[in-house]
Amino acid sequence: MKNRVVNIILKYGLDIIFVLVLLIISGVLFKPLVGNYFFIIFLILLIVSIMPIASYFHDIIDSIVSPIIYEEIFIQTVDSILNIESFDEMLKSTFDRILDLIHVKSGLLIFYFHDKNEFNIFYRRDKKRKVIRKARIENNNILFRVINGPDDIIIKNKLNKSIHFEKTIISEMEKLNGEVVIPIYYHDMFLGLIVIGDRKRRFSNREMRLLKVFASRIAILSVNSFFFNELLKKKEVEKEYEIASKIQKRFLPDADARIGRIAVKVFHETASLMTREFYDIFINDLIEDDVRISAYRLLDNITGTSIYMPGIQALLQSFSRLGLPPSRGVMKLQKIIREGDIIQEDISIFHSSIKQNGEFTFCNNNYQSPLIYRRSSKLLKQIENGKRGATNRLKIQHGDVLVIACKSFFNIIRSDVKRFSEIAAHNASSLNRMSSALVKSLSARAAEDDEDKLLILLSLEEVS
Repeated sequence: MKNRVVNIILKYGLDIIFVLVLLIISGVLFKPLVGNYFFIIFLILLIVSIMPIASYFHDIIDSIVSPIIYEEIFIQTVDSILNIESFDEMLKSTFDRILDLIHVKSGLLIFYFHDKNEFNIFYRRDKKRKVIRKARIENNNILFRVINGPDDIIIKNKLNKSIHFEKTIISEMEKLNGEVVIPIYYHDMFLGLIVIGDRKRRFSNREMRLLKVFASRIAILSVNSFFFNELLKKKEVEKEYEIASKIQKRFLPDADARIGRIAVKVFHETASLMTREFYDIFINDLIEDDVRISAYRLLDNITGTSIYMPGIQALLQSFSRLGLPPSRGVMKLQKIIREGDIIQEDISIFHSSIKQNGEFTFCNNNYQSPLIYRRSSKLLKQIENGKRGATNRLKIQHGDVLVIACKSFFNIIRSDVKRFSEIAAHNASSLNRMSSALVKSLSARAAEDDEDKLLILLSLEEVS
């Protein structure tokens, strides 16, 4: 109220000063120009030129002293948001200013935070201000039941006490010391209530519009604030994923390998920052002429791959260098995971050993069966697995190509074996050519699949 009086005094004082200036100018020029019609024109032009200056100083006063126009409070509120640490502080500050403008000493702002599933109450009565966090409010409250949208404003003096239902609403409003209840909605999303306290005179239409605009604006600010915080969280998670992805990729070996006669070509493509399909190629130094090739996948929890997969890689390499064959290495790995209760999700593992003479030994634990292209028959066939966890053996000849594929690629090949046999036969002269041709055809068919892609091709080359 004090600021409002100061605002009016300054504006009227400024207007009086301008009037005095005009009177002084008129007095000085009146006698020399009396009877001259140019004097009238001069005065009109003087007034027109001075009016914008007066208007400019009016705006300056409004910007310094509390405004007397309701709508201007929102401009100042938006500017003040930048200096407020929390959304709660913004609500409390703006709610107090609204109550001051409409000359009400008491009121409640009941706000529902969907992300926290809790109510906060901003309470004011006379000079007492209080914020009640995590307030306990019954969902079947009569005010919640009668309000179904942003236009369902309740005004107590318009209710009829003789009607039982409306009498119940009046009773609830009297408990809250409220005269008007304005709902807060963002489209169809309920966000809370504004309960304005009683006063001697009725609320004007302009004051009611102010309260409705205030309700709609804080609803928009609330949703924008929520999405902004979610965006920040998402960016933080993406940053963590990006770091984890870089760490993951450092554990992956080169996509191409040539170890004696053994040639390996790998196609690996991730669908997101985190890798699901892992692979490994390494020389087992403990055993002469032993190259190990692995493929494994954590089936459910993608966030755990950055921790678990490098650990699986390290364990398999350690067991190999202890002299364990593929089947025993996989069994020991499973035992450690099971007894230590390390990973809750299922893991599919393919672990194999190949020697320079083409002797191929592998253990398949819930991974896709390998396929082999035989040069003699020019056919691509699935290698049948033995019992789960058992050792499987196979002899690879020069010109044969062993294929280890992820689930999506495997299913595509199996659904059209004849076609992919033809592709393999047409490009059998080079492992690079066969890999490129298979990847091109498989990727085209799996274009809508958002899973990681993995294709490993292995062959025995002639000694140069």
